[in-house]
Amino acid sequence: MRKSFIADSLWLIVAKSSLLMFCAVLQALCFFLALPVHARMGATAKPVDEGFAPRPGEGTTITSDSLEYDAGTFTYTAKGHAVVKRGPATVEADEMSYNEETSELTAEGSVVYDDPDVIIRAKRADLDLELKTGTLYEAEIYSRKDNYHVSGLEIERVGEKEYTLRQASFTTCDAPVPAWCFRGSDVDVLVGDRLKAKNVTFNIENQPVLYSPYFSAGLSKERKTGFLMPVPGYTKSKGVHYEQPFFWAISDNKDATISLDVYTGRGVGESLEYRFLEPDGSKGDLWAYHLRDNTLKEDFWDLKGVYDRERDAKLTGYLSLNYINSRDFYTEYDPLLVNASKGLINTASYLSVTTGRFLESTGEVSLRFENDSRLFLASQYLVDLKEGVDQGTVAQRLPEAGYFMNPRRIGPVVFSLASTLSNFWRERDVSGQRFDLYPRIAYSFGSDIVISQTLGLRETAYSLVRSDGFGSSPHRESFDYSLNAQTRLTRKYPAFIHVIEPSLGYTFRPSVGSDLPLFDSTELYTKTSTIQLSVLNRFMDDKGEFLTVRITQPFDSYMGDRPFLPLKLEAAIQRPLLFRGETEYDVNTGRIETINSDVGMRFPPKMTLTMGERYNRLQEILFFSLGLNYAFSKTISTETNLWYDAKSGGLRDFIAKIKYQKQCWGVDMIFAKRESDFSVSVLFNLLGLGTVKL
Repeated sequence: MRKSFIADSLWLIVAKSSLLMFCAVLQALCFFLALPVHARMGATAKPVDEGFAPRPGEGTTITSDSLEYDAGTFTYTAKGHAVVKRGPATVEADEMSYNEETSELTAEGSVVYDDPDVIIRAKRADLDLELKTGTLYEAEIYSRKDNYHVSGLEIERVGEKEYTLRQASFTTCDAPVPAWCFRGSDVDVLVGDRLKAKNVTFNIENQPVLYSPYFSAGLSKERKTGFLMPVPGYTKSKGVHYEQPFFWAISDNKDATISLDVYTGRGVGESLEYRFLEPDGSKGDLWAYHLRDNTLKEDFWDLKGVYDRERDAKLTGYLSLNYINSRDFYTEYDPLLVNASKGLINTASYLSVTTGRFLESTGEVSLRFENDSRLFLASQYLVDLKEGVDQGTVAQRLPEAGYFMNPRRIGPVVFSLASTLSNFWRERDVSGQRFDLYPRIAYSFGSDIVISQTLGLRETAYSLVRSDGFGSSPHRESFDYSLNAQTRLTRKYPAFIHVIEPSLGYTFRPSVGSDLPLFDSTELYTKTSTIQLSVLNRFMDDKGEFLTVRITQPFDSYMGDRPFLPLKLEAAIQRPLLFRGETEYDVNTGRIETINSDVGMRFPPKMTLTMGERYNRLQEILFFSLGLNYAFSKTISTETNLWYDAKSGGLRDFIAKIKYQKQCWGVDMIFAKRESDFSVSVLFNLLGLGTVKL
């Protein structure tokens, strides 16, 4: 009995002791887990106020090799790999102190501030994590989204994304010594928005090459009002060139660029470009330029613009403006030399720029109807660039009203209609009004051989002034008839399919004796009785069509003893090289009348070769073009284009371009020559900022 009592008492003492020890351990563990700031293994800490806890939503933590807390000042001192994390922002340093009451942080030694927008590296930082302000010393800001670096001896953080610097440099280069940078004073940076600075120099390899009293750059894709990069340059015939553009973000869908254009050897120009995009899909780009040429003592005006209203709407419209007040503008300010940086990639685009005779401005407003017809009001103004032509004798269509009905099936036939009432005006020579009515009906039948017939009736009447040779009200009545028979023959071979599409056509227009003034192609409605045989050959494989060849021979019985018109041959090759060509051969004289050809060859992965030819015997034109693009490496490539006039002048125009591209910058060196004038330009392409032209 006594032994049992003693055993029970001993068991009770042990159980109570174990329970007290467990409660003590549990209490210590709960106390440890309740702390907002944790001392990791190896850290030592002074007593911590048991009542401290993180503020709601802050989630601030500190980790380090050594962590101490001063209850009197509510300050934590962390040394050795110190890290403070508050929300999405993290601060790392060799050592730092943090006040839990004021959220003020002082960090020293290899300071790194990291948040979703920027990474900041500094030697020392005084920050307010609550207000997101502070000062960083010997620091660099790196924007994650836009890949730019801003560095300075002292950076003042005045807001969550805004920084000010007394002296700073800016670049998008990642190298320790940037290939280029801007250096300036009183710098203001708004991350993801813009950068402004005063007394700015543009530096290449730390050497200043350009200066500007003020600089502003957008650091986002959003449009911002402000000065754009200045554009300096030099042209032999005009001297030093300087252009300073200013961009105005009027609204979300409208903006404008205003520029001052200075040529030290010629004069001063001004330009205004206005752009807009409306919610209904209509858009426009209008540009006006004026230059006072002090050498020629002449004012030049150049107006260009496009406007297009939604084409699927019931009421649509467009405007294409292309006007100069003097031919001398294109002579003195050659588009090839002025736009050499854009390049000309083929003979067709080159000829359109250098040999185009007219500048055409057109505009139209159309009202569409449900029966697939439209009523329109249009105008056309032409500037004749040919030397010696009196601009006052060029007929201008101001305005023209008309009604068009697209082909529409009515029973077994298809009906279409074109009718116009035009007013032709010019300062000198015959002017007046013209009414032209042209209805047509078409009928087709057959399956294996499809036969189509079209009959058109045409009435043209005039009311003229200053028309001694034509009378005051001449008119013309006529008709035309066409017949076409077409079929298709197909044969499959193991490697390809050959399709032959022969056609035989006939067109007839009777002789009309009316003597009419020449305003446009409507008056070229001449008599003809032409039979035309055409054969189209198409070759296809599993990759698609790779070769087409068409031969056409017309025969006009109205041509007397030489009824055969020029034989025309057209060909196109898609693979393994690109080829487009056409030629006309006069069977009566045995001479080739025209040749137009373009050839493009690629030699992967580095070279592209293009060649072209334009020949016209009657106009005495024989042009050859050559283009060669070659990439020496990922950083260096060349583009060369030349045009050779075999009839007169020899080498006519030449453009050579060398392109060098690195991670954050590139340079295009361009040489352009035409006749006695030439231009040399250097364009620096700065990542994130665009182009600086020298």
